[in-house]
Amino acid sequence: MKKLVIIGARAMGREVCTYAQNIGFDVKGFLDDNTDALEEFNGYPPILDSAENYEVKDNDVFIVALGDPKFKRYYAELIMKKGGEFTSIVHPTAFVGRNVKLGLGCVVCPNTTLTSNIAIGNHVIVNVNSSISHDCNIGDYVTVSPGCHVAGHCSIADGVFLGVHSALIPDVTIGNSVFVAAGAVVVESVASGRVMGVPAKSK
Repeated sequence: MKKLVIIGARAMGREVCTYAQNIGFDVKGFLDDNTDALEEFNGYPPILDSAENYEVKDNDVFIVALGDPKFKRYYAELIMKKGGEFTSIVHPTAFVGRNVKLGLGCVVCPNTTLTSNIAIGNHVIVNVNSSISHDCNIGDYVTVSPGCHVAGHCSIADGVFLGVHSALIPDVTIGNSVFVAAGAVVVESVASGRVMGVPAKSK
């Protein structure tokens, strides 16, 4: 039986551990370079090693539990180079509709909604109480923070970060590695950089 190794033992890692155990994963432990990351918290599996030093075992399966897209990419690629296999976690309270394609290493958190005809890449986090509507394309290493709403026919490229309670109106395109600040409402396409405010403007 495969055992789950969670990359990152900080806040997101603890959340992902809870979700994974809730749906029956055997969580082997965490990879983190801070060996004291769980010192104040009870009931979690151990920190096994740093991701850099860990040797992948035959029955390991991995997930990256980090919100920052650039760190997600770094650690996912690090483990892939070692031959590691990734899995996705979909919480049972999430609604996943028809023709939703989910990549490897994704986390779909409680009370999220993925409506229909959505393509989601690898290592994407869709955090609690967020929604992605019909006919959207989401790239790799994207983080959708809690309470975000993405309307229909939107395209989000690789490495995008959507801050808490941000929103995209229909037909918006977001370019690679764009940072959308908390509470921003994106009403027109954004090619690069950072946007914030209502309506969202480049900063």
